[in-house]
Amino acid sequence: MVRRIVPFLVSAVLLAPMGAALAAEQPKPLYVQTIEKYPAPKLEDVGGREYKFLIDPAKTKGTPEEAFKDIWGQVKAAAAKNGFTVTEKEKGALKIELSTKEYFDTPEQAIWKKGYLIRLTNRYKDGKPDTSVQLTVKMIAPDANVVLSAALSVTGGSKPKTEAEENIGIGPNGQLQGVVEKGSSVTVPLADLGAMTIGDFGKFVPDLLKLGLPEGTQLVGTKAHSTRVRPGAVVLPGTEPCGVSMEAWAKTEGGAPYLYDFSYGYGDLDFYKVAETHAAGEKFLLKVCHGELAALAMPESDKWAGSKVRKLMNRPAGSDPVVTAPVVVKSAEKAAKPAEKAEAKAAKPVAGDPLDEKYGVASQPAYIKHYEADKNGKVVLNPYLQAATKDFPAVLDVKMAPYNWVMDAEGRVSITPEAAHPLGRTYEKGFYRPEDKSKRKPGTRENYGHVSALGGAAGRISGEILFDKDSKSWTINNKSGRYSKHNLDRTPEQLANAAGLIREVVDPAEATWGPVFYLLEYSSQAIQDQLMKNPNLAYDDPKTKSRPHIVIMAPAPSSFGGEKDFVASKLTPCAPAQVTPASAPKAVPAKADKAAAPKADKAVPAAAAIEVPKVDIAAPAADKPAKAKKPKAAQNDDPS
Repeated sequence: MVRRIVPFLVSAVLLAPMGAALAAEQPKPLYVQTIEKYPAPKLEDVGGREYKFLIDPAKTKGTPEEAFKDIWGQVKAAAAKNGFTVTEKEKGALKIELSTKEYFDTPEQAIWKKGYLIRLTNRYKDGKPDTSVQLTVKMIAPDANVVLSAALSVTGGSKPKTEAEENIGIGPNGQLQGVVEKGSSVTVPLADLGAMTIGDFGKFVPDLLKLGLPEGTQLVGTKAHSTRVRPGAVVLPGTEPCGVSMEAWAKTEGGAPYLYDFSYGYGDLDFYKVAETHAAGEKFLLKVCHGELAALAMPESDKWAGSKVRKLMNRPAGSDPVVTAPVVVKSAEKAAKPAEKAEAKAAKPVAGDPLDEKYGVASQPAYIKHYEADKNGKVVLNPYLQAATKDFPAVLDVKMAPYNWVMDAEGRVSITPEAAHPLGRTYEKGFYRPEDKSKRKPGTRENYGHVSALGGAAGRISGEILFDKDSKSWTINNKSGRYSKHNLDRTPEQLANAAGLIREVVDPAEATWGPVFYLLEYSSQAIQDQLMKNPNLAYDDPKTKSRPHIVIMAPAPSSFGGEKDFVASKLTPCAPAQVTPASAPKAVPAKADKAAAPKADKAVPAAAAIEVPKVDIAAPAADKPAKAKKPKAAQNDDPS
C-alpha cells in the first residue's frame, strides 16, 4: 500500500511546480499586451477591432449559398456550447451580396514594401458591376505609432472616410496576433482612375504621390470575386451586437471559392476603456472558432493570421515591411541645386516624426460643416489663404481680422481670415453656436473655418490670431474645434512652438505681437485637470470663472520691423484675474463677439520670464459622474 502511494506522492510533488511554471508562462491576453505596448493616448484614433477566421472550402458544402448556411449553423451551435449568444436577422439573413476586390501594386510589390495597400471595391447592382468604385488606401506596418502617423488625407470623390482598427487573427502556435491598420476610403467614378497609375490613384489620396515612385508608374491589379452574407451578430459585453460577415473569394466570376472567412467586430469606442469587450472578443475567436470549429480552418491558416488579402497576395503574417515612418518624400527647397533635389527625392525615412512632439500628431478634422464642402464633397479652400514661409511671409490686415491659423502635417503654417463662405447662410435673428457655447448676434454669417486652410486634410495644433484694438497688437491662441479641442496631445509647449513659428513667418504689419494664450477648454480633459492647478491660471471673468486660460508667451516686437514704437508696458490694463502670482503675467479675454480675444492686465514681462507649463498627456483625466458612452458596434462594411 505504501509502495503504491509513494510514487504517486513523488509524481505529485514533481508535477506541481511544473504546472505552476506552465501557468506562469501563459501569455497575457492580446489586448493587455497591445495596451502595454501602446499606452494611452497612442491608440486614441483606433476605433475598434475586427476578428477574422479563415475557412477551408473543402470542409464546407457545395455552392457558396449552401456553405454559408452550413458554416452559420455550426457557428451558432459552437457559440451556444461555449456560453455565447449569436443573433440572426429576421429577414434576409443569408442574402447574397456580390462584388469584386482588386488590389493594385507594381509587379515587385513596391507599394507594399513601403507600407501601403491600394484596393478597389466594386459592389454589384442588379447583378452587374457599378460605374463607381470605392478606393481604399491603407497604411500597414508592425509599429502602430508609424501607422497612425500617416495622414491619408482624401481629395475629391465622395463619401470620404478615414478610420483605424486592430485586426485580430490566429497566428503561429495558435496564438492571437493583432495588427493596427489605418485606411482612407472614397467613392470615385471608375473612369476617373484612367490607366491605373500611381498618379491616377494619387489624385484622390495624395500620400501615394510622396512614396518616391514616378506618377506614371503602372500598377497591376489582382482581383478576387466576392460572395458575401451578413447573417447576424455576436453578442459581446460592453457594446452593441457585433455584426458578422461571411465571405467567399473566387478567382473568376461564378467560380469555385478558394477560401471562406468568418469575421465580426466592433467600433466607435474608447480602446482603453472596454477591456471586458476585448476579452470576450478574443475568447470567442479562441474558444468558438479556433476551438470548436478548428476542423473548418484553412490549412496553414496561422500563416495568414485571418487575412484573405495576405493569402491572395502571398504576404505571410510577420513578413510586413519594416517602415520606420510614413515614407514621405519632401520637395527640396527652391534654391537647392539639381543634385540636391535628386538627393531629396531619394531621402530615406527617419525613425518617428519629430513634428509630432513639436506641434502634435496630424489628425483629421473633428468635423466638417455642411456648407464647407461643394456638391462633390470636396472642402472649399479659403480664397484668402496664405501659406506662410520665411521667404514668402503672410501679412496680417486689421480690416480682415479675425484670422485662423493651422499647422499642417508637414509643419507649415497657413492663415485664413474668417471671410463669409459663398455656400453659407446668414442668420437674421442670430443663433446659438454649440461648438463654443456662444450666442451669435443677428446678421451673423457662416464663414470659412479652419478646414478651409487645408482642404479638409489632417492638421496639427491650430487656433486664432486676433487683433486687440486697445494695445494695437495681435494675440495668438489655440482655439480650434477641428484640430485642437478633440485631440489629447495639444499642449502649451506645442502652442508655444507654433506661436514662435508664426512670429517668424507672419508679418503683423504696423502692429505688434501681443501675448499668447492657451485656452484650457480647447485641450483634453487630462490637460485641463493639470492646468487648473497652475498658479498662473486666469479667467475671462474671475467671478464666474469663465474661459480659464494661461499666458505662455509675452508680447514681442515684429521681426519684420514694421511696428510703431513697441513698448510692452503700454498694453492697456484689464481687471485683475482671480489668481495673481507676482512672477507671472495675467490675461483676460476681451468682451467682444469673438470672445477669445485677450488683453494683458498689466505690464507683461519679457518672453524669457514666462515659463511654459509642462503637462503629461498620458495622465488620466479626473473621474466624472457622467454616464459612459456605450460603444457602437462595427457594421463590417470593410472586411479583409
